[in-house]
Amino acid sequence: MTKTIPNYLRIHHGTDRQETTDSAQSQNLIASFWNTYSEATGWRIDSRASRKNHVLELLPAVTSGTLQDHSDEFAPVMGRIAATRLATAASKLTEQVLRTRECLRQREAELASSAAMIGVEHDGKVSADQIEQTLVDALDACKCDAAALYMLDEDTRYLKARSVVGLPMERLENPPRELRGSRGDLEAMVQDVVTIDNMAADSVDTWNSPEPFAAGICVAIKVDDIPIGTLWLFRETTTEFGSTESAIARLVATNLSLLLRQATQAEIFDNPRPHQAIQEIAQWQYESLPVGSALAEGWRVDGMIESSESWATGWHHWDVLPDGTLMLAIAEATDQTATGAMHAAVARAALAAHSGYRHTPAQLIQRVSDTLWQTNTGEQLVSLTYAHLDPETGDGIVASAGSISALISSRYGYRPLISSLSAPLNTSMDSNAVNHEFHMLQGETLLAYSKGFAAAGADQMTLGGHIRSAMQLGDSSPLAMLRRQLIDLPLTEERGALTLLRT
Repeated sequence: MTKTIPNYLRIHHGTDRQETTDSAQSQNLIASFWNTYSEATGWRIDSRASRKNHVLELLPAVTSGTLQDHSDEFAPVMGRIAATRLATAASKLTEQVLRTRECLRQREAELASSAAMIGVEHDGKVSADQIEQTLVDALDACKCDAAALYMLDEDTRYLKARSVVGLPMERLENPPRELRGSRGDLEAMVQDVVTIDNMAADSVDTWNSPEPFAAGICVAIKVDDIPIGTLWLFRETTTEFGSTESAIARLVATNLSLLLRQATQAEIFDNPRPHQAIQEIAQWQYESLPVGSALAEGWRVDGMIESSESWATGWHHWDVLPDGTLMLAIAEATDQTATGAMHAAVARAALAAHSGYRHTPAQLIQRVSDTLWQTNTGEQLVSLTYAHLDPETGDGIVASAGSISALISSRYGYRPLISSLSAPLNTSMDSNAVNHEFHMLQGETLLAYSKGFAAAGADQMTLGGHIRSAMQLGDSSPLAMLRRQLIDLPLTEERGALTLLRT
């Protein structure tokens, strides 16, 4: 439901700070150009005639140089016809530059909204004016002089200016700056908000402020607790920010996050609502994945999927069976297209249907294979690894078919659990799954992963080494550390992984 504010409750903000700044900058550039034009050609535009009939008319320019010699006071350097043609072309170019700048301003706002990655139905786009008005309100409330909204790229390596107030519009044309080394932005992403009373105090370059101001506030913009950018509020003089300014910055960040989430991914493109069905499928896949948590006392489980497509062809699942046994599953379809996503969904539904009664890992994999065999005449090829584990003893058994690999790592090293690949499910009527028994000690982590890691250059030795390092550091989230270590790997194929840590 959309709420409309009555006219008598609207707040008058006075002169639009962004509009005034941008207009003044544009006018200064334009005036500078026409002054140079007059000096070079000896002609100036008759503004009164232009306002009347919208046609450029020229008058001889009178400058300090021409006043010294009255004999050539009205002797232009260039002929009237040539000067008129040049002035007309310059006027059209100026108008185009202004239109391009406005398009850039609006496009940056749309790109900022796309970073939210939330498919919320909304009738209209988020506009640059809406974002800038929010920044203006923040400046007024915190008594600052300028503001800039920076958004992270998909690889979370760079921050790009998407909206500015009180700064030149040329800032939107600047290349992105690196997140690494930007202490102010990094601390804001951890602490939500950082206030800097004096940028030059202690170490001058410590905060790595994106603009040369004396003081500032940096607050993280987040969606579902995931940072997608930062907002900087700058002040020209040193000051002492208090809890009030911090609270205002947090509220502004929340408001910006909600504003950016109003625009769906479909609204970012010219074609309205492209591939809406695929987006809905991707949203369902995302929402149906389990969240990392403590599966049982002393056991912590986590999972991840990274795909270069809008959809995923893999999934992971875990649960506690009625007899207290822990179950883990990770799967991936062979077909990497959207058809493969449907194959994976069929396998997931089969696992949910057959895991509710007594079974062994090999039996369940065979039942999933039977479902794939009977529900389609095509080749629904799916790789599946399924494990049972006793949380009291650490004893387990795993069955695997296809290209899913697994290892167990501790602080002392790692050992392969599944390294020999086999045929995926539905290759034949029988699954031919490979069975392995294993035992997990305290401080060990089980890692199951898809073939996408090897395709990007991360082999078993690399993955086992990173998990071992996490165990040596006592990291309770080894999968998160693994993702950080492999952040520079190219995403050539979908990557899925699952970890089980015995603490």
